Amino acid sequence: MEDQPGERGDRPDSPGWWKEGEEPDYRATLANERTFLAWARTALALMAGSLAVLQLVTAVPAALRLAIAFYLIALAMAATLTGYRLWRLRQHRMRRRQPLGHTPVQALMATALLLLGALIAVVAALAPPG
Repeated sequence: MEDQPGERGDRPDSPGWWKEGEEPDYRATLANERTFLAWARTALALMAGSLAVLQLVTAVPAALRLAIAFYLIALAMAATLTGYRLWRLRQHRMRRRQPLGHTPVQALMATALLLLGALIAVVAALAPPG
């Protein structure tokens, strides 16, 4: 049975890298998409957290609330860009039957979240009791 137009990603508007190599196992493609969606959910949660800090936390000075909110927004933007970049990189490598490789993203995200935790601890320590 031959592929129908568009089944292999050979639509005219498909990016060049998508046309390289061969179609990977659909399970690997779907797993890669689920991983991207996890990055997107993380970014949405970070953005929601930034709004919560701005609107709900009133016991700390506005400057500290803004600092935490901006940090959360920056993390959300980084998560969005990283998720797309990794999805594209891994999809391209799967199409070319290359090893998926390793990136330092997990260590960077862990460090960023530890820094966020430290910032929140400092804010909690400086907040007036009650």
